Formats: sequence, structure tokens, C-alpha cells
Amino acid sequence: MTRGVCSLLALTTAAGLAACGVRAESSPTGFFGNGDVRLNYTFTKPAGQGPFPGIVIGHGSGRVDKDQCAPLSSNFVRRGYATLCYDKRGVGQSTGTYSDVGTRNSERMFALLASDMVAAVRFLAAHPDVDRTRIGLAGGSQAGWIIPVAAAMATPRPAFMIIFSGPTVSVGEEIYFSRFAEGTTTPVDDAYAKLVKFSGPRGFDPLPTLRALDVPGLWVLGLEDRSIPIRDTIRLLDRLIEEGKPYEHVDFPGVPHSLVGADIWPPIDEFLRESR
Repeated sequence: MTRGVCSLLALTTAAGLAACGVRAESSPTGFFGNGDVRLNYTFTKPAGQGPFPGIVIGHGSGRVDKDQCAPLSSNFVRRGYATLCYDKRGVGQSTGTYSDVGTRNSERMFALLASDMVAAVRFLAAHPDVDRTRIGLAGGSQAGWIIPVAAAMATPRPAFMIIFSGPTVSVGEEIYFSRFAEGTTTPVDDAYAKLVKFSGPRGFDPLPTLRALDVPGLWVLGLEDRSIPIRDTIRLLDRLIEEGKPYEHVDFPGVPHSLVGADIWPPIDEFLRESR
């Protein structure tokens, strides 16, 4: 994965471009801490009297800063949610060391990045304008691995998770699949045929965390995604749902990893109503 969904969602349908219609109060910035790391944030809330439900927005892969989350934040603010976006550690004004993620370091890095998200939940829960019992997590692509780890670690436990184009396969499988499929003209069936034979290092595997978690989750997926193996992601999600996990997914035919062209907000609105 080379691009974060926070930045790509700005391109997703007229609804996704509705930032100009947002009625929000000023968005103060500052820092919250996680150990010796200081993470630079933007907090945005709807105009009017709180407390509001809140959402912490996580990061896709790469050097993602808080400004790249603005379109997604705006859409949640329009729906009555206060949002917290922050620069990834080692990016923008946040301290700490940025690191790419691969199979060798994925267990350690996802635990570390999830701990940053947990610190964001604690910060948001202490805000007087936020209802600490109704804080959710949202984000896409690589954040699809990180959010469930953060949800399992966080106190208070998040009320819900919304994951855009996030994989349920291991890091090794995603990297192997995208090597043949992403940005290539290789027939996607050929990439899946190669994936069946994958025997390399798997790195972080989200399934144990997803099996142990009881936080309602919605996955928003494009069926023409060539970054993650979408067929395997859906198969594993369906297995978890059959096992009784409180998960669901909405799938958009002909839509890529960026979710460009998908009207993503109606199913998100329904999920949010059910999660209240």
C-alpha cells in the first residue's frame, strides 16, 4: 500500500467533497502525548452545544499528516461527530521516528502505531465537548490493520470501527498480492493464482485480534481493489461474521482501492445509526 485512504477520500463522490458545506467551529491544534512522543493534532467539532460523539481518524501507509484527513473529518463533522486528526509519529509536527512497515517489523510497528491511536482516544475522551462513551475509530488502507489493535487496547473501549479498503489478510500476503496486481496490467485472476502459492513470511496477521474483539465494525470495500486481495478479505470477514462477530461489510462493484466512484456515505450513515 503506497497511499493513505484519508487523502484519497477527498476524491470520492459529491458527498465526499462536501467539506465546503460543513458547519463547524474553529479547529484548534495542539499536542497530546504517548510516552515521550508528542503528536500534533487538529480537533474539529460541530457548531452548537456538546457533548458530541467523537471519532479518532487513523492513518494509511506513508507519511500521513493531519491535513490529509480533513475531507474525511469534514464528512463526520457534518454528521454530528467531533473528530481528532493527528500527524503520524515522525511526520509533520509530531515527534518520534517515522518507519515504513514490512513483514519483519509489522508486529512491532502496528502495536506502536495503535498505541498512538489509543493515546488519541484517551485525549478525546477527556475533552469536555466529547461523549467519552461514544468514541469510534475510522481510517483506511494500512489503518485497517491498526484500528482493531487499537480498539483492543483502548480504554474506554471504542463504540465502533469504520475501515475503508482495509485488509483482513496478513501483511506478507498483501505485499505479495500487490506486487503482481497493484499498478500493473496483470490480469487480477493471475495475481490471485500466485497468492494461493504464497509461502513467505506473513508478518502481522489481524485474524487473532479480530476474533477476540467485540467492537462493531464496518468495512467499506471496492471490488476492483488491486492493492489488497479483496476476495480473501471478504472471505475472511464473512467467516468472522458467521462466527458471530459484530462485523459487516459493504462492497462496491467496479470500484478501486481509492473508493473513487462509490457513494460510500449512505451505508456509513446506517451503520452509525445502528451504533448509537
